[in-house]
Amino acid sequence: MPTNWCLLLGAFVLSSCSCAEAAATVGRPCQVTDTMPGICRTSSDCEPLIDGYIKSGVLTLNDVPSCGLGAWGEIFCCPTKPCCENSSTTSTRAPMVRTVQDLVRVDVPKGFVAGDRPAVAACKKIRERKRQRSGNQLVIHIVGGYPVDPGVYPHMAAIGYITFGTDFRCGGSLIASRFVLTAAHCVNTDANTPSFVRLGAVNIENPDQSHQDIGIRSVKIHPQYVGHKYNDIAVLELERDVVETDNIQPACLHTDAADPPSSSKFFVAGWGVLNVTTRARSKILLRAGLDLVPLDQCNKSYAEQPGSIRMLKEGVVDSLLCAIDQKLIADACKGDSGGPLIQEFSVDDGMYTIMGVISSGFGCATVTPALYTRVSSYLDFIEGIVWPDNRV
Repeated sequence: MPTNWCLLLGAFVLSSCSCAEAAATVGRPCQVTDTMPGICRTSSDCEPLIDGYIKSGVLTLNDVPSCGLGAWGEIFCCPTKPCCENSSTTSTRAPMVRTVQDLVRVDVPKGFVAGDRPAVAACKKIRERKRQRSGNQLVIHIVGGYPVDPGVYPHMAAIGYITFGTDFRCGGSLIASRFVLTAAHCVNTDANTPSFVRLGAVNIENPDQSHQDIGIRSVKIHPQYVGHKYNDIAVLELERDVVETDNIQPACLHTDAADPPSSSKFFVAGWGVLNVTTRARSKILLRAGLDLVPLDQCNKSYAEQPGSIRMLKEGVVDSLLCAIDQKLIADACKGDSGGPLIQEFSVDDGMYTIMGVISSGFGCATVTPALYTRVSSYLDFIEGIVWPDNRV
């Protein structure tokens, strides 16, 4: 275990902390509202307390203040006692769709009608456009090692934050002409309010003239995400459509709920940390090959880690994926959050799908597999935002 494990607190949490500061924050008095006292609790301890308030419509998830980040994720200001335990009243308020300054959690729509679901129909269009663009010839991309050549992953997006300068702290995947898929923990606080996405860049700091920087119109966070490792997924709506080029194209979403064959090839890509000691980040888009880990084996790995029960109260559930480099050399790390776990079918013609979203882990390239949000578990959420009313 490296001495700076608390700074990594999982592979991808975006803010560093001292362990002493995290321990001191939990249990501190706070105010949920002007008239509602609270106490700072971890997300797993907070969720049961706020559940009644949210169901009754007294509070929304956006009303629950943050106390900061702890060693296992965000710490929230929770009411000191449960609310409305016997109430059958539920909120009838429609979800609010606001600007990026007001982070949005949107309701998940009901199931879709028969026929191709929107994600499948969209993928067919993506692949047809790719064939037309290449004149029905194979577009061969050769990946010469771990650096990624331009056009190999044209869906890759770097999420830009503007504080005292421009900082790229998370990644994402272009999944439609105006929408980018990322992790909820990348965009769920005022400190993590994204400003724009950079597309078509391999060198993130010195991109060529063909790259596109597009502002973010709104942020949609999964309605059941409250700062823990579950439901860690969000969709960014851009201010305008991208102009598709050979280096900027949306990617297909993986729609099969079943795990793929063990022989399948998986990669993560991003501009994240290269060295866990210096925390130096890559300026060049990199990728790393990984193997999926069965959920039962992944659960055993996390059960062996002290404190993991607070991080994963329900264990490693079906809506998560686990992956690892068996040589413990390559991995996604801090700064890669929100980027894709890619299942590759054919390097020659760029056939792949976005299998997962980089979420969290226990260090970088350790014996404990990293966690990814399984895209196929959240298709209703994604499609309801990107392709409303089944329109593709």
